[in-house]
Amino acid sequence: MIFTTFEQLTNNKIMKKILLNSVLALGVLVSASATAQERYVDEIFTDVNVAPGLTYGQGIYTFPSNVEDFVLSGFPIEGGLKMDVYQPEGDTETARAVVIVLHTGNFLPRYFNRSTTGSRQDKSVVTLCNKLAKRGFVAVAISYRLGWDPQADLEETRKVTLLNAVYRALHDVKTSVRYLKKSVAEEANPYGIDPNKITLFGYGTGGYLASNYGALDRVSELEIEKFATSSGDLIVDVSNMGNIDGSGGNPALNIINHAGYCNEVMACVNAGGALGDSTWMEAGEVPVISFHCPSDPFAPFVFGMVIVPTTNGNVVPVSGSRYIIGRANELGNNDVFAGPYTDPFSVAAEEALASSHPLLGLVPADYQGLFPFVRPTVAPGREEASPWDFWVPAEVEATIAGINNLVPPASQLDAAVILAGSLNNNPDMSPAKGEAYIDSIVGYMTPRLVSAMATAMEPANCVEVVASVQEVVEANTLVFPNPAQDFFVVNTRDNITISSLEVFNMTGALVSSEFGINAMSRQINVAGLTPGLYLLRVATDSGIVTRKLSKN
Repeated sequence: MIFTTFEQLTNNKIMKKILLNSVLALGVLVSASATAQERYVDEIFTDVNVAPGLTYGQGIYTFPSNVEDFVLSGFPIEGGLKMDVYQPEGDTETARAVVIVLHTGNFLPRYFNRSTTGSRQDKSVVTLCNKLAKRGFVAVAISYRLGWDPQADLEETRKVTLLNAVYRALHDVKTSVRYLKKSVAEEANPYGIDPNKITLFGYGTGGYLASNYGALDRVSELEIEKFATSSGDLIVDVSNMGNIDGSGGNPALNIINHAGYCNEVMACVNAGGALGDSTWMEAGEVPVISFHCPSDPFAPFVFGMVIVPTTNGNVVPVSGSRYIIGRANELGNNDVFAGPYTDPFSVAAEEALASSHPLLGLVPADYQGLFPFVRPTVAPGREEASPWDFWVPAEVEATIAGINNLVPPASQLDAAVILAGSLNNNPDMSPAKGEAYIDSIVGYMTPRLVSAMATAMEPANCVEVVASVQEVVEANTLVFPNPAQDFFVVNTRDNITISSLEVFNMTGALVSSEFGINAMSRQINVAGLTPGLYLLRVATDSGIVTRKLSKN
């Protein structure tokens, strides 16, 4: 169902019928000629089971990613990466297609980003996941690490901190892909999935991740002027942050998860995002689908500067959905979407592509996989950015009141300001409108994913993420809490056992030690030590790890 300015397109009777049904029914609209339900395209299940808060990996958090984190200190810290898994109730299929859903939020926590969205619990995420599960998909909504400095005075500082946030988040998305593949191979496939039929879908910020995931596959692609500092250094230091695939780097900043599995996916879908650089796209990459408002003020439709809604500050020039899909068609990457598709959503997309909007008037055959959402102007030259987003104001107010009871005064939030700011970009927001746009997304996307599934298989060029023995030891040795006042705990995983622990002060003098441990967990008593920094040497049966300790 399409809530858009189709009166600008045609008076097509089909479009009128879609719009009318959107208003009256808000159900799933299918072709009147359909006589049988098709898995993945039609809703064939009534109920959905949701497993919330599952862990898909570990990450080093350099910034609070959750409300509770704002009462913590001592970043960077290690923490779990979480996901919610949506499955159709009563389904007996054991090799189902998967859609990993990435939320929006400008790489800042919801509400602290001055927005009503920015979490895997966003209404748009939950709604999409339920609709996909009812069609037979397994939908996985993940959280990823957040954090950058949007209020920095210098554009370069904003760019450096944001692009490193993007890089960390891409590692997390890859971790989720490898986790799902590993769950099939090593955990008896608990989610009943086909590891060769994994699609990434992203809203807004998540759309940037989905677009970049499919195209950014070599560190050399970052070695261009716009991704360098004014002094000529690469903005993303892979020696610290790790390689493109998630391996290597400084273990204090990058944890390697699920080594031995590859990152490849079947397709990438972007709603309101963009691509870091036009040169990244190459023949042979995965097919891509995009949904975009042509005059989106924050993410360009063709080429332009990323504008951060939090501050309206410039960050970096990028390539938008019109370029992404046009180039994917030129390269043959979207040949799998050649169709023909006769469903009303595809008809609407083709009419929008050929419309008189200044950024459209395109040949639909050259843009297979692009559905422009033409929306009313909310300011001169500016349309809505995310018509699929919606929220319940009373819930936002109640949640923010609870947050303000947890966080320090300097971090307290103003619900009225946040709600007004979000409405500024989506003035006629409503659950009905948001769900209607999500129906359009699902109705256009799912037949194309079915087309991609027909040839989906483990890629011949699948490159497994490989970790050295030392990297495995580093990634599986945990020290917490840090900082601490009385004691630290050292834990190991993956059957790595601790042999000895030695604590040195910063002059190199040994101040504490224990040998002959032969266990996977040990507590170090530091209550008698002078506050300050220390070095911990952990000897294990697989290697030696050094950690910096901060004693309060």
